[in-house]
Amino acid sequence: MNRILRGGVWTWALVILLGLSMFAFAACAPEDPEEPEDPEEPEDPEDPEDPVDPDEPVEGGVVSIAVGGDPDSLAYHMQSDWVSRQALQPMYEPLIYYDDEEELQGMLAVDWEEKDDGMAYVFELREGVKFHDGTELDAEAVKFNFDELIMDEEDSYHYDTFAPYLEDVEVVDDMKVQFNLKEPWADFLGQMTWTSHMQSPTAIEEKGDDYPSSPVGTGPFQFDEFEPDSHIKFSRFADHWEGGPYLDGVEVRIIPEASTRVIELEAGTLDMAYGVEAKDVPRLEGAGVVIEERSTATYQTVYKNLAKAPTDDVAVRKAIARAIDRDVIIEQVLDGAALKSRAGVPDLSPFYSDEVPMVEYDPDEAEAILDEAGWELDNGVRSKDGEKLEVTILTSDSEERVLISEIMQEQLSHIGVESEIHTLEWGAYLDAMLAGDYHISYWSLATYAHELGTGTMNLRSDAHWNVSNIDDNPDLVEISEEIDEIIKKVAVTPDVDERAALLEEFQMFVYEYQLFTPMWHVLSHNPVQPWVHDYELYNYNIFWLRNAWVEQD
Repeated sequence: MNRILRGGVWTWALVILLGLSMFAFAACAPEDPEEPEDPEEPEDPEDPEDPVDPDEPVEGGVVSIAVGGDPDSLAYHMQSDWVSRQALQPMYEPLIYYDDEEELQGMLAVDWEEKDDGMAYVFELREGVKFHDGTELDAEAVKFNFDELIMDEEDSYHYDTFAPYLEDVEVVDDMKVQFNLKEPWADFLGQMTWTSHMQSPTAIEEKGDDYPSSPVGTGPFQFDEFEPDSHIKFSRFADHWEGGPYLDGVEVRIIPEASTRVIELEAGTLDMAYGVEAKDVPRLEGAGVVIEERSTATYQTVYKNLAKAPTDDVAVRKAIARAIDRDVIIEQVLDGAALKSRAGVPDLSPFYSDEVPMVEYDPDEAEAILDEAGWELDNGVRSKDGEKLEVTILTSDSEERVLISEIMQEQLSHIGVESEIHTLEWGAYLDAMLAGDYHISYWSLATYAHELGTGTMNLRSDAHWNVSNIDDNPDLVEISEEIDEIIKKVAVTPDVDERAALLEEFQMFVYEYQLFTPMWHVLSHNPVQPWVHDYELYNYNIFWLRNAWVEQD
């Protein structure tokens, strides 16, 4: 992995030179009182003998890092959102991960191989890895994590992903484990980078239902405490397989308001943060804060509840897509730091296709679509069969998301769509999305595995995050079935070009029926104080602090 090194204010320790007084006496005429003594050699504070190397890591200190909300669970297999991954990264580690070049690298596994024409994968585990409770990571522990956690239909966020493909997990020997599949799964390794973070079987069995309140991983920092809406504290794990980290600990602070994060960064009371708005970057750089600008593994969309009137009407969905002026939002809210999305797929992706039309801002066309569908305009608001064209815009309490929602609300009013913004804190927002308590919502998705950047994970009928409810709309049942079939074929098709052709077909369905409206791909701006060194910024916008250190006063 590429490590990002940052300079800072270097503190030099001066070595005090203890000079001996040297007296010279005249060679002759000792009785002459006018002969002066030679003066003492003065100390030279500008010329230290052995200065401390400012690039040499030092132990000690606690780094504070801000996230935008509470994790939805402290147990890894129960996490379902990106904020949780960011908040709990100090304590969990996967078997494998993607580096900045999208190449697979080992973490808790040192080697892996495909067997039986893609029907099995064998992982060789790293020796000497301990959980925070002192127990050893071995093949039995990996099997437990998948058998008892990932494949728990009731509690696991990942069950829907693995159940269609994973047959069983087999212990080969103490340090080798084999995953047997029901059928070839082209994205198995990609999913493992997201899913294979290990938790202690001993802790889970001993604590039972209380485990999520005191989780146990293998990472460089171990869990200490969680205060909702305030902080999560981690302390140094001295027995980490890479050796204990330099830092004494990490404090993850829950700060939803971007403006508060900026103020604390300026004041120096916060060391790092996940994301600030582009407009605040010059202000923070002026205060000496380092800004890590990264293209993110995310794409932003307007998601629509396909099973709830009036967004169950394809004409309403098409009109909404054409009423949103993305250029205005990008300039006013994102300070220009985003690229409009064609189909939710970045143009560097092997699954990008310029054959898929891009929906552009066209309020006149939006009104014509609604007119043709029978939504009549009266006193600025449209109605049909006695029902007003009203929608609920659901948003989290993030300042940026609220502002985007307010701009969309104004733009929709110009075509006769009345709307109400419903704002919730992050956890409640996710619950409302899953429950379908919305019509439209600005939604950010992570492309943590290659083809999932196309939105397929949210439109598979049995997916955990199927917030579109596509399979509950009678008019879309056949489309839902076709999409499920495409996703199934993609999963078992190793050839990239063939997968791209299938995913282009999927993207055309999204465009034709406006199943969601692709918005943009953003650049993230992650602030770091100059006294924090040797942190790593994982390519999916997660800081790793296993080798980080801070300058000491």
